[in-house]
Amino acid sequence: MGPGVSSPAMAGYALGPGGSVIPDSDVKAGRASTGGSLTVIESRTAGGAPLHVHRREDEAMYVLEGSIWAKCGDDRFELEPRSFVFLPRDVPHAWDVVGDEAVVLILTAPAGLELSLEEFHGGADRADLAERYGIEFG
Repeated sequence: MGPGVSSPAMAGYALGPGGSVIPDSDVKAGRASTGGSLTVIESRTAGGAPLHVHRREDEAMYVLEGSIWAKCGDDRFELEPRSFVFLPRDVPHAWDVVGDEAVVLILTAPAGLELSLEEFHGGADRADLAERYGIEFG
């Protein structure tokens, strides 16, 4: 936007336990609800993500339950409940659950991860997704 032009003000909101900004999902904040500023997803999962690189957003995770490992560049981190990891854009990273299941908050800035994940889990072509969302799988 140019000088003197402002974006429309976003409305604050709150979600109760189990609430979501996208029906039938665990998305707590996304492009539409934050004006594009961030995505927050509460993920109860038995698996993580293979090696990949985000070209457009930084990613972070906060472990609520269980344990995960995360690899970022040459570093590997073991994360237990109440642990946090930051995974900057342009750095290859991967993560996975240690044990049966974990619950993590996944945050990205700017927003958009929720859109690519929805398409990925819906069976979209991986190469097409990668090109449209600036993600490289490796």
